[in-house]
Amino acid sequence: MIGFLIATATTVVVAYLIFHRYHPQTVLIFSGLFMLLCAIPLSMKPLMDEDQTTGSAFLDVFDQITQTFGNLGAKLGLIIMAVGGFSLVMDRVGASSALVAIATKPLQKINKPYVVLASTYILAQTLCLIIPSAAGLAMLLMVTVYPLLRSLGISKLSATGVIATGSCLDLGPASSNANMAAQTSGMTVQEYFIQYQLPVALVVVASVFILHYFVQQYFDRKAGTTPDKADWDEIKAELAGIKRSSGGKSALAQRAAKGGSDTAAKTKADTKEAERVDKPTPKAYALLPFTPLVLLIVFSPFVITSIKMNVATAMIISGMLAVICEMIRYRSFQRGADAFSVFFEGMGRQFVNIVTLIVGGQMFAAGLTQLGFISFIIDGAERFNMGAIPITIIMTLVIFLSAVLMGSGNAPWFAFSELIPDIAKPLGVDTVFLAQPMELASGIGRSMSPIAGVVIAVAGLGDVSPVDLVKRTIPVMIPAYVIMVTSSIVWDYLLRVLI
Repeated sequence: MIGFLIATATTVVVAYLIFHRYHPQTVLIFSGLFMLLCAIPLSMKPLMDEDQTTGSAFLDVFDQITQTFGNLGAKLGLIIMAVGGFSLVMDRVGASSALVAIATKPLQKINKPYVVLASTYILAQTLCLIIPSAAGLAMLLMVTVYPLLRSLGISKLSATGVIATGSCLDLGPASSNANMAAQTSGMTVQEYFIQYQLPVALVVVASVFILHYFVQQYFDRKAGTTPDKADWDEIKAELAGIKRSSGGKSALAQRAAKGGSDTAAKTKADTKEAERVDKPTPKAYALLPFTPLVLLIVFSPFVITSIKMNVATAMIISGMLAVICEMIRYRSFQRGADAFSVFFEGMGRQFVNIVTLIVGGQMFAAGLTQLGFISFIIDGAERFNMGAIPITIIMTLVIFLSAVLMGSGNAPWFAFSELIPDIAKPLGVDTVFLAQPMELASGIGRSMSPIAGVVIAVAGLGDVSPVDLVKRTIPVMIPAYVIMVTSSIVWDYLLRVLI
């Protein structure tokens, strides 16, 4: 009981610190260390096996960090870093922008403003499969789709509200959350995505489409900001400002034009970079972001079973393909080498931002486990005859509310994901039964947090308050959460019946 109370109090402190924007990795690692140290006199179970221990229970606590980094780096960590490298290459060669520009064209042919608005969500959620960064995708949509929505008379809050929820479901092989869920569930990410995520996602996406159509229309009518009452002078001025900011010279080109204290060599390099940015990207480049997804689906248990393809390999092959395209396009090996250099930069960013966060989450989870937090929950569930479904609802609700408080879809999921197998086993259900709805709940919760990076970024570009923005996302995301949990439970039941 003492261990459970310490773990609960520590969890509350962790949520408070992350909510107040303290570095989440530091908070999670230090809280994990604290709980592991507290567990030494309280727990009868040693932290490490006999063949792994340092010989000192105190030093074992710190050696846990080293072992977690080692175990993670060779498997999931490499996958996540490769995804980050590929994403940055796609951004560098202009493939992501080309894809978004082409994907938005069908929306221009629809004459009904709120149908276009709701369809923007479907577009964004589809693009999220190949552009996994919630904030990165939102920024692309803000400079491409947002002006289109405003030109139809859609209000700022409606337009930004839909874009902010565009990545509310972390789906597919490119998602770090999905990869973590697949590993925790003991399956490939292809199996996890196609067999478990996709059926549930189709239901949720259709529901969010309908919800956005009616919710945003309701709020616009209430505020008197429907398209028929739009202030067209304000919209024209706003669109002109967006055009100037996105269509003018790049920062590098402006700096090169200024000259001043820059050296001649630096000015020359900046000018070359400006030329690369300003040169139109071939439309065929829009196909490049799909390459990893195609490879992973083709070489999977669902298509070609004789060849196995993991996510990291697919990302590396696809990144190299993009680099070769750049070499051919510019007839320059140096141009391709410059593009490939950002692959390693992207890997480094993912290590700093995501891999270290997973390590922090696993340390936090280890502390909770050693203090008996999980065994207390399981014993309580058995005492009150609670089955798998009530526990699933409770755990998804914990993740959902934590994501709202923390403003992150990664931190709460990584913190609790390691505990899922220990919870699922006594309940007699597969790990994925808990993992899949918990993983999706984290992204939905993030989309209604006023401190989430994607919400703040979209609100800033749209010149609206983050608080006002989430007032438009909350009425959509809460029903989406309920629908997601329900459809996850129903789909798992159908799978067991069918299989």
